[in-house]
Amino acid sequence: MSRALILVVEDDQLQRKLIRSNLEARGYAVVEASSRAEAAEAVAGRPVEAAIVDYQLGRETGIEVIEDMLAANPLVTPVMVTAFGNIERAVEAVKKGAYDFIVKPVDFDRLLLVLERALERHKLRREVAELRARLEEKFSFRNFVFASPAMEEVARLVARASQSDATVLLSGETGTGKELVAKTIHYSSRRKNGPFIAVNLPSLPETLIESELFGSEKGAFTGAHERKAGKFEAADGGTVLLDEIGDMPLHLQSKLLRFLQDREFYRLGSSRPERADVRIIAASNMDLGELTRAGKFRPDLFYRLNVIHITIPPLRERKQDIPPLTDFFIRKYAGREGKKIDGISKEAMALLMNHSYPGNVRELENILERAVVFADSELLTTRDLPLFAPGKSEAGLEPEGDSLPEKVRRLEIREIRRALSENGDVKSRAARALGITERMLGYKMKTYGL
Repeated sequence: MSRALILVVEDDQLQRKLIRSNLEARGYAVVEASSRAEAAEAVAGRPVEAAIVDYQLGRETGIEVIEDMLAANPLVTPVMVTAFGNIERAVEAVKKGAYDFIVKPVDFDRLLLVLERALERHKLRREVAELRARLEEKFSFRNFVFASPAMEEVARLVARASQSDATVLLSGETGTGKELVAKTIHYSSRRKNGPFIAVNLPSLPETLIESELFGSEKGAFTGAHERKAGKFEAADGGTVLLDEIGDMPLHLQSKLLRFLQDREFYRLGSSRPERADVRIIAASNMDLGELTRAGKFRPDLFYRLNVIHITIPPLRERKQDIPPLTDFFIRKYAGREGKKIDGISKEAMALLMNHSYPGNVRELENILERAVVFADSELLTTRDLPLFAPGKSEAGLEPEGDSLPEKVRRLEIREIRRALSENGDVKSRAARALGITERMLGYKMKTYGL
């Protein structure tokens, strides 16, 4: 039996008791109120999930009660009860936040059905609120881990960007944390209750980028069987991260520029302009200034994107951040795995400090996640870092006694990571750079746990 707590707001004592008895017969917990003041007190002091509110409460109205309770607890789901002649006012109540309304005399089967649906809605909204709270926590400044002056400057710029609605350009190598920075800006801004949508442009075929961003009408191209909303439309009121903006084709750059100027766009196959209130954060591991000078990127678009420019330095240039990041990732993955790991040995930390990190923070995180998963003691040691121990060319710490297959294994891992880093994590490009097929690259990545 459900024990959801239902508030019944009704000034007629007989009707109130009748509703209560029907609800309790179905296993609900019930609290009563006969006025606006009593309803406010009930919502403030109890975890009410839904409310059944009569429209006429003496000189007060149920609409006032609904406004009060939603101001106190936006997750409460109210249902209005009204006389037939007040249906227009019941519709007004729905506009004010009521889930639905029931006409008197009350059909209790109908009331219970509406109440079940209202509670389902309450559950969904509570789950969404909890997810949003977890996202805000995950991408809050408390999880912005650093110790270097370079990242202190990045944090200062992120804080400034969070207070603004201006376009942001993030620069930095692959794996430096550009998406984390973008999410921190979004979830610290006034748009935090809106969507955050990340679009990785290199992962999209060039022919589909326009429809993905701007949407398409039915019949706009082969396979377009219905109207499709694009990312900008879906992110209305929120933020879109355009990852690796340097890979955007020139003919689409002009359409993005138009959107940035007017907040208008056209679905593919449509001549009617659409509007969306979206903040753009662009990210690139390439120098957009150089691309502009080479004629591969529109200068007017570059200037539009480059309002707030945040450059995230590679990990090899801010090694002061490795110890606090190491501690953060150990605690993160030890918690996930249910292990008690107190830290890392000096020798293992020396390996981490001497590594060059072509994959940047993402690589360090992967190293430590694997180490925690396979650790069998309360202290991580060099034994927990066999695949990632750097060779002589990188740190002068070549492990002794390794077999030829192990040396080949380490070399392949290093070269795969380098190829992915240099090609924006696009496997097809990395495979071409390595001289192997994309399928073979995927097999090796799976084998090495990359």
